[in-house]
Amino acid sequence: MSARAENGYTAPLIAGLILFVALLGIPAILDDGDTYWQIRAGEWILAHWAFPHTDPFSYTFSGQRWFTHEWGAQTLMALAHQAGGMRGIMVLTALASGVTAGLLLYHLRLFMAAVPAVVVLIMGIANTTGSLLARPHVIAWPCLELWCAGLVLARARGQAPSWWLLPLMVLWVNLHGSFMLGLLLPFAFMAEAMLEAGAAWRDPAIKWARFILAAWACALLNPETIDGLIFPFQLLGMTNLTWIGEWHPTSFGSPHPLELLLMVLLGAGLLGRLTMPPFRMLLVLGLIHMALKHWRHDQLVGIIGPLLLAEAIGRLAPPEWAAAAINRRWISPVLGSIAVVVVAARFTVPLDREQPGAGMFAALDSVPADLRAKPVLNDYSFGGQLIFSGVRPFIDSRADMYGDRFLGRFREIVSLNPDALNAALEEFHVSWTIFPPKSTTVFLLDRQPGWHRLVTNNKAVVHVRDTIAAR
Repeated sequence: MSARAENGYTAPLIAGLILFVALLGIPAILDDGDTYWQIRAGEWILAHWAFPHTDPFSYTFSGQRWFTHEWGAQTLMALAHQAGGMRGIMVLTALASGVTAGLLLYHLRLFMAAVPAVVVLIMGIANTTGSLLARPHVIAWPCLELWCAGLVLARARGQAPSWWLLPLMVLWVNLHGSFMLGLLLPFAFMAEAMLEAGAAWRDPAIKWARFILAAWACALLNPETIDGLIFPFQLLGMTNLTWIGEWHPTSFGSPHPLELLLMVLLGAGLLGRLTMPPFRMLLVLGLIHMALKHWRHDQLVGIIGPLLLAEAIGRLAPPEWAAAAINRRWISPVLGSIAVVVVAARFTVPLDREQPGAGMFAALDSVPADLRAKPVLNDYSFGGQLIFSGVRPFIDSRADMYGDRFLGRFREIVSLNPDALNAALEEFHVSWTIFPPKSTTVFLLDRQPGWHRLVTNNKAVVHVRDTIAAR
């Protein structure tokens, strides 16, 4: 192995291992209701060797059309859960995150010196921390990084992207809806290549257009073909997503990594130190706009942003590849051994007491089995845990299936609107409810005739009808 290769692979391996180890010690990555229904969806797929085309989980939408556009990630999550429970899910999430960090540092080092590359990596990963959860988008991160790095490298070499990227799109489209960004980015790079070519614009236009057409054709290789391809547009077109936490705008009320990144970019731009082609600049601004509009898109700034800025930063700090002073063949075995030891430690240390959502599960365990079989009105964030526990929820985080109209109605039900609440309780024959202690629904139910608390803890409150409780 050459000195440059040794230096090139060592730092990314270490960076990936650091993030991998760190996440294995953070049970908070399980703190999301999506995780739990995604596992059950994957188990359904494995049990039936088929894709569900109707909802098998809720009682409000039972039998209505639904497709699992993230079936690949869900299957991986189900396999990880079967192998190691929730700790297996942690290992899968940590592995995807670590691989992404290692790949990102490796590609940054192709453009810039070691210290700037590490600094950019840290700023990038910092912007993904809000999305570091055991969910399909994290499992798809390596695809996001590899695809975008392939586009950036192609432009840096004055070429069209490699056709070897296309199998990556087939995988990505079956993992997470972020694949659509991968399909749209090449258009900007094609325009950049045509502008740079001047009078000879036809040649790059034809080469990039061929790749784009092939990529869109590969994206059709999903269980729903056209519907699977247009799903991201349908989701983004929903108007009632804005009250859901991850769809809120990014807030700078407290220190935020995106704020630091914006100040650095603004300062470098004002000093004239950072320059880039117009289309590249528009891509960076577009990512920042997406992140400011919905904080869930901070992750895109953290992973794609460094790659888009790599050439500009590299002009200020070109890569330097010093000769290796020592034999580094021991690096991979040592890092691999550390990873094995850490994984073994994760499976040795009990997780149950640390596991986020334990309070909600404890409240649910106190609900009699016959009552859990009856219709429930639940908090949006509790839907995944209910599905995981075998309870059919009123609603869960599959917003695309429930649609704008139902989300809008649910928003009215859980607001300070007793008429909407009463109407839902009667129409859906609700026998019990489960909500966080400080929710407005708990406030109303505490004052609702014919209802009383059955279970109360610091995470969830269960109300039940008096007639049912008496029986």
